[in-house]
Amino acid sequence: MNNVHPHDHRDVGRFDWAGQIKLAIVLSVIAAITAIALAGRVAEPVVIVGVIVVASFAGWARVQPAPQPARQLIRIPVRHR
Repeated sequence: MNNVHPHDHRDVGRFDWAGQIKLAIVLSVIAAITAIALAGRVAEPVVIVGVIVVASFAGWARVQPAPQPARQLIRIPVRHR
Protein backbone atom coordinates (compact mmCIF):
# COMPACT_ATOMS: atom_id res chain seq x y z
CA MET A 1 0.00 0.00 0.00
CA ASN A 2 2.78 2.42 0.91
CA ASN A 3 5.22 2.65 -1.99
CA VAL A 4 7.90 4.41 0.04
CA HIS A 5 8.28 1.47 2.46
CA PRO A 6 7.09 -1.66 0.67
CA HIS A 7 8.35 -4.12 3.33
CA ASP A 8 6.02 -5.81 5.78
CA HIS A 9 6.66 -4.76 9.38
CA ARG A 10 5.59 -8.17 10.66
CA ASP A 11 8.83 -9.67 9.29
CA VAL A 12 11.14 -7.39 11.33
CA GLY A 13 12.17 -10.07 13.85
CA ARG A 14 12.57 -12.92 11.36
CA PHE A 15 15.98 -14.24 10.32
CA ASP A 16 16.70 -13.83 6.61
CA TRP A 17 18.08 -17.24 5.60
CA ALA A 18 18.05 -16.46 1.89
CA GLY A 19 20.06 -13.28 2.42
CA GLN A 20 22.60 -15.05 4.61
CA ILE A 21 23.06 -17.87 2.09
CA LYS A 22 23.53 -15.39 -0.75
CA LEU A 23 26.09 -13.49 1.33
CA ALA A 24 27.96 -16.73 2.11
CA ILE A 25 28.08 -17.73 -1.57
CA VAL A 26 29.26 -14.31 -2.72
CA LEU A 27 31.92 -14.13 0.00
CA SER A 28 33.11 -17.65 -0.86
CA VAL A 29 33.53 -16.77 -4.53
CA ILE A 30 35.36 -13.55 -3.67
CA ALA A 31 37.59 -15.41 -1.20
CA ALA A 32 38.45 -18.06 -3.79
CA ILE A 33 39.30 -15.47 -6.45
CA THR A 34 41.41 -13.49 -3.98
CA ALA A 35 43.24 -16.61 -2.76
CA ILE A 36 44.03 -17.65 -6.33
CA ALA A 37 45.24 -14.14 -7.19
CA LEU A 38 47.48 -13.96 -4.10
CA ALA A 39 48.84 -17.51 -4.34
CA GLY A 40 52.62 -17.43 -4.40
CA ARG A 41 52.76 -13.69 -3.60
CA VAL A 42 51.55 -13.69 -0.01
CA ALA A 43 52.03 -16.32 2.69
CA GLU A 44 49.14 -18.76 3.01
CA PRO A 45 48.38 -17.96 6.68
CA VAL A 46 48.06 -14.27 5.82
CA VAL A 47 45.53 -15.05 3.07
CA ILE A 48 43.52 -17.31 5.40
CA VAL A 49 43.42 -14.79 8.25
CA GLY A 50 42.58 -11.99 5.82
CA VAL A 51 39.66 -13.94 4.38
CA ILE A 52 38.35 -14.71 7.87
CA VAL A 53 38.62 -11.07 8.96
CA VAL A 54 36.91 -9.68 5.86
CA ALA A 55 34.12 -12.29 6.02
CA SER A 56 33.61 -11.55 9.73
CA PHE A 57 33.29 -7.83 9.08
CA ALA A 58 30.82 -8.44 6.26
CA GLY A 59 28.77 -10.78 8.42
CA TRP A 60 28.72 -8.52 11.46
CA ALA A 61 27.79 -5.52 9.31
CA ARG A 62 24.46 -7.22 8.62
CA VAL A 63 23.65 -7.81 12.29
CA GLN A 64 21.12 -5.44 13.77
CA PRO A 65 21.66 -4.69 17.46
CA ALA A 66 18.84 -5.70 19.77
CA PRO A 67 17.05 -2.86 21.52
CA GLN A 68 18.33 -2.32 25.04
CA PRO A 69 15.85 -2.28 27.91
CA ALA A 70 15.23 1.09 29.52
CA ARG A 71 17.33 1.74 32.59
CA GLN A 72 15.49 1.82 35.88
CA LEU A 73 16.74 3.57 38.97
CA ILE A 74 17.02 1.36 42.01
CA ARG A 75 16.87 2.79 45.51
CA ILE A 76 19.56 1.36 47.75
CA PRO A 77 19.12 1.92 51.47
CA VAL A 78 22.14 3.62 53.03
CA ARG A 79 22.90 3.36 56.72
CA HIS A 80 24.48 6.45 58.21
CA ARG A 81 26.70 6.03 61.27
